This record gives sequence, C-alpha cells and structure tokens, in this order.
Amino acid sequence: MQFQLAQRGRALMDFEVTARLAAGQLQQKVEAELVAAGLGSDGLPESMEERHRVIDAALADSPVYQARALLGEWCAKQHGHAAEQAFAEVAEVLVPALEGLREGPTTLTSHDFVAPQYWSQVWFHRTRGGWDAGEYNGFVHGELVHKKYVSKIYPGDIYGNRRALLHELPRDDYRHILEIGASSGHHSLAIAEVFPDAKLVGIDPSLRMLEQAQRVANEQGLAWELHTGVGEDMAMFADASFDLVTAYAIHHEMPVKAIEAVFAEAWRVLAPGGDMIMADVARTQSLDRLTAWRFDWAARWGGEPFWRATAALDMEPLARAAGFVDVRGWQPNPSRDPYIIYGRKPL
Repeated sequence: MQFQLAQRGRALMDFEVTARLAAGQLQQKVEAELVAAGLGSDGLPESMEERHRVIDAALADSPVYQARALLGEWCAKQHGHAAEQAFAEVAEVLVPALEGLREGPTTLTSHDFVAPQYWSQVWFHRTRGGWDAGEYNGFVHGELVHKKYVSKIYPGDIYGNRRALLHELPRDDYRHILEIGASSGHHSLAIAEVFPDAKLVGIDPSLRMLEQAQRVANEQGLAWELHTGVGEDMAMFADASFDLVTAYAIHHEMPVKAIEAVFAEAWRVLAPGGDMIMADVARTQSLDRLTAWRFDWAARWGGEPFWRATAALDMEPLARAAGFVDVRGWQPNPSRDPYIIYGRKPL
C-alpha cells in the first residue's frame, strides 16, 4: 500500500530497527564469550531448560549479556508501541483511505465462533491487548511492524520465502486454494502471484488482520474470500472442496494438539489428489545447540509461548496420521527459517 509516515513516525520505526540490529551485534559478542568459556555448541546440555540455566549462570557477571537482555526486552515491548504511535500521527489522513478499501471484489465473512484460549489469552509478539485490540491493528502490523521492522531485522527475503515455498509444489494448475492463517495477507499475495488463476479462500481468527488482507486485495482488484475462524475447526468449508491447502508461519503460535487438528482438517477439506504445503520456524534438531538456544531465548522475550514445543516437533508423523501420503519435511537452509512440510491426499 502506498502511504507516507510523518517524520516522527519514520524516526521511531528507524530507531526500532537500529536498536534491534544493535541487539543482534551484542548477541554475537555474548556467544563469543560463551565459546571462550568452553560453552560452544558441543559444551551445552541437551535439555533446553538446562541449557538456559547453564548459560545464565556462566554469564551472570557479563555486562554484555546484561545489555543484550535489557535491549532485547526493550525492543520486544517497544516496536509495536512505536508502530502504533507512527500510525496515530497520520491516522487522520490514512483512515479514510483504509475505509475506502473495504469496498471491492474481496469478501470478508465474520463467523460467530469462540476463539481458542491459546489465541485469545496470549499477546503474541508482545502486542498489547492481542491482535484485535485496536481497530486498525491489521494495518499497523501488516504494513508497519512487518514491512518496516520485521523484514529489516531478519536475514534473507521473508516475502520471497513465501513464493519459494509455493514453487516447491508439484503442480501449477491449482484452482481452489485454502490458506490457513491468512492474517494481513502477506502469504496470500504470494499465492495470488504464483497461482493467478486460482480462487483463494483464507481463514484467520483475527478480524482486524483479515480486514487488512481485504484492503490489500481490494487495492489490487483481487477477489479473495476471507473468513474468521481457526484451522483446527473449519466447518464452514465442505469436504474435498480445495485442491491445495497452505499456511505460512502459524504453527509456532499454537499448541501441538491444535497443530494435529489443523492437519486433520486440511486433509478433510482437500479433494483426493490435492496437496498440502505449509511452512514454519526452523526445527530445533536441525540447529546446533548454541543457535537453538539463541532462537529459543529470543522467542521467550519476543512473546512466543508455543515456540519451543513447536520448533522441536517432527511434523511428518502428524501429517501421516492425518492421512497424507508422500509426506516430507525439509529445511532449505539448515541454519534458518523456514521449515517446510508437504503431503498429498491420495486418490
């Protein structure tokens, strides 16, 4: 979307990026201290909780570690607040434009459903009040937090990763695609780009995020069909009604039981011969112990309560248990996201 922040808002977001990159530089120094103390990957315990205990004890007197923890906590709390402030500064101009984008070919249906506690009672990413706390949270997170902060602090092309995921699929003729966890539409746009002739349906528990996805689609003249709901209970969709089900970076924000249910529902709504491809965070077992500790530590202060259990999860047995065949899970880059899981519903 085309818009301009005011000078203060731009400065706020730029400062957040600078602070987070500085935290990353401190992290490198912290890990150098650990290696010097004989606590490189080979010297760390297998248990993640024990790993945290050993590292905390070893670095108890380290000013670098203390500074890293303080700056990391500050960034985790403040980046969302800075985005909210940047939006508020230009809201008088932006809101009429955002409201105008409600009209267009994309539909949004808000279903009467009870959001699961794992979603409604957790402030993911330290978002104050949760995803739906603010009327324009979808724009704030989709356009400001994600594009002006997250995309600048993580390595690689986080949007290109979505397209690359879809290019791993065995077909190019999908006609009915379901996206679980559509949020504000980043993966949805990749789907529309790779499969421009397909009908795209998206589901997400956040009405505010879907409102932003609707604006994004309407601005580009795309006719998506969006629904509020959760991937583990998609009763609004008939059996065998899609030929592709996909998701990007949603599993680490739900407990294992919900992930199992998502695979089962994905299998149900897929037509025989249809494909499932999803992506999430790097698997712990693919990382050395020091890197895995870094990811887990960042998740703890970053507002990701389900990260550890999900990152350690082998999803292939879950996909097979749901009925998928030709299942495979892989990580294109062993040292970073994403982890990809693919399966096919047999004919």
